Amino acid sequence: MKRLLSLIKATMTDNMNLFKIKTKNKSDVSKKVLPIALFGFIACYIGMMANDLIDILAEMHVEYVLLTMFVALTTILTVIEGIYKSSNLLFNCKDDNMLLSLPIKKSTILFVRIFKFYVFEVLYNSLFLLPAIVIYAIRVNVGASYYVVSTLALLLLPIIPIVVSCIIGFITTSFSSRFKYKNIVQIIVTMAFGLAALYVSFTLQGVTQSIAQNATNINGTITSVYYPADAYIRLVTNFNIQDLLIFIGIHVAILFVTIFVLSKVYFKINSRVKSITAVTNKNREYKIKSNKPVVSLIKKELSRFISSPVFVTNAAFGLLLFIVAVVIICIKFDSVPEMLAGSNLNITLEQLQRFIPIVLFGLVAFAAYTSSITSSMISLEGKSFNILKSLPVKASKIILSKVYTAVLVMLPFIFVGDIIFFVRFSSSFTIIEIISILVASIILPLISETIGIIMNLKYPKMDAENDTEVVKQSMSSAVSVFAGFGLTGITLGALVTCAINNIDNNITIVGGTVISILLYLVLVLYLKKRSIKDFNKINV
Repeated sequence: MKRLLSLIKATMTDNMNLFKIKTKNKSDVSKKVLPIALFGFIACYIGMMANDLIDILAEMHVEYVLLTMFVALTTILTVIEGIYKSSNLLFNCKDDNMLLSLPIKKSTILFVRIFKFYVFEVLYNSLFLLPAIVIYAIRVNVGASYYVVSTLALLLLPIIPIVVSCIIGFITTSFSSRFKYKNIVQIIVTMAFGLAALYVSFTLQGVTQSIAQNATNINGTITSVYYPADAYIRLVTNFNIQDLLIFIGIHVAILFVTIFVLSKVYFKINSRVKSITAVTNKNREYKIKSNKPVVSLIKKELSRFISSPVFVTNAAFGLLLFIVAVVIICIKFDSVPEMLAGSNLNITLEQLQRFIPIVLFGLVAFAAYTSSITSSMISLEGKSFNILKSLPVKASKIILSKVYTAVLVMLPFIFVGDIIFFVRFSSSFTIIEIISILVASIILPLISETIGIIMNLKYPKMDAENDTEVVKQSMSSAVSVFAGFGLTGITLGALVTCAINNIDNNITIVGGTVISILLYLVLVLYLKKRSIKDFNKINV
């Protein structure tokens, strides 16, 4: 037992933060207080949303629907989070070799990892569900059984989402491990799940507005297809000890069955994931090719980019949305005004047809400015950055190679979207507009990626524990994202203003392209003047 407790204590100290917060003050107090404060802030915000929602439900005397909806919402969020987290906590553990060499049973190692995963998901689950439970207790007259049932619910409800995320994580990992390019398969599967989740979120946008009229139907739908929600609501509204024991028994049984099944394949999958298949050919002739420094650096950056699923997923998601938006507009063009009406944008089909070039320019701007890849490239060098600096290559070429790599990743997506638009609406474009948009399709990504590299040189994060921390939780990424949204807003605002004032499309598109070129030249001058110094200051 002491060995088990020691192992749990050792493993729980790593990769268990809901929020990655690093400050110059490395005291234990700051490490604990800041995450707790952030947890409280988010929980309070969710609680205010729950309070507004229960006001609507109270008019129909169906306050319990609040709990039903939050159980369903939390389950979906926990599954999505669990898919990503299972990769680090279960199927891609860095300490496998060390633990397996110790005199510890494999079943014990598996239990500790599942327990760690479970604790994390309980914390994550509580962030969303606990505020609703508190609000319901405040607004509705509840008895002591409510607190007992809700406490057990916080502990038991994450189990099924964990099982689902483990199954999806297992399938993804098992499937990808059979291929030479494992990360590419994982990226494709992850993007598929992300797009599916995005589609579901769009289809549910109208629920809040019509909740007062459909509260009972929503509750009935959720409880009929998801047993935990049904059992929890029945226990809250009409407590029964037998139902409580069944509720507990089913969840515990599911957890143990999952552990038993996982134990049969877990270590095989982990060993397969870590295996490296070497294909040799005795008759093969090896040739050493020499490339120019920038070309070699671009190849190196592309290899690093593809090797990181979280990096690819984060960068490509906005570009995929661009392609999806282009396809939807081209296929369902007549329905676009109705879609925009839901977002308070009243535009007729004739107006939309007239401003097709401006629409495409706006979509390109959105795709370019919201896909900052270079904002993480310096930080991802990590401890190998000094090796990069020691190469007999000018710092300017190293920086430009990162910008060019990012642009090369983006251009195929943007050009495909451009061509689809040009073919579908061929009669709506002049030759000047086509040339200008193609030029803008190159310049706008250059602007975005130049801003990203400037920000990453200004705010490098060279001590990150993993790629996720760099890509999603660094200062440079955050600043670049906000800058991208700001530029997107300014560009779209300017395009809409030109359309409202009936300025000729040619003038609008050419003017926007010229302004973009000037902005890029200013950024290049700044990059040459300041960023080389920032590059040389970075030491690991």
